[in-house]
Amino acid sequence: MHITLGQLFSGEPDLEYITQITSYDYGMKKLAFKVVGTPNYRIVEDFDKMMHYVIYGTTCNATKMVGELMNCISMDATHLQTFHFGGMQGLMVDAWQMMSPDLGGNVVIDVTHDGCVPVATVVTNTKPGMMSILEYQNITMGIKDPSVFNVPSPPCPPSDKQVDGVAKQLFGIPGV
Repeated sequence: MHITLGQLFSGEPDLEYITQITSYDYGMKKLAFKVVGTPNYRIVEDFDKMMHYVIYGTTCNATKMVGELMNCISMDATHLQTFHFGGMQGLMVDAWQMMSPDLGGNVVIDVTHDGCVPVATVVTNTKPGMMSILEYQNITMGIKDPSVFNVPSPPCPPSDKQVDGVAKQLFGIPGV
């Protein structure tokens, strides 16, 4: 998956292209993210063990996690509309709106009507002049390499810190 991230901070635009390989397996209750670029790193979230692992090369940190792995959209989200993304012959998409204090404000997430695959996220922060827009491209279905969920053995050294799941931070999905 490629992510295009556009942000506005106090009237100053910023556009970033992030290549991130994301693997999501609801049955195994795991998420894996590999960010390609500088620096290269991986994040694995294991919702059975409630652990968040950040792996930089041979360095690994483990942190306890709070929250749940969502299978689609939070129950407190409001359905805004269903529309065709890319014109009348395009992808059928549902737009959902929710408040996310962790992300700083209002979140609108667009997901495919069939399958609930994320297409775009817009976060309008409560702080004046801040907005983030994420678009997701080159999405494929299925886990091509199950080893993406592996963490180094012996396990990463634990930390006494606690974090929210990375999906909440990146995609604006409450409850993750």
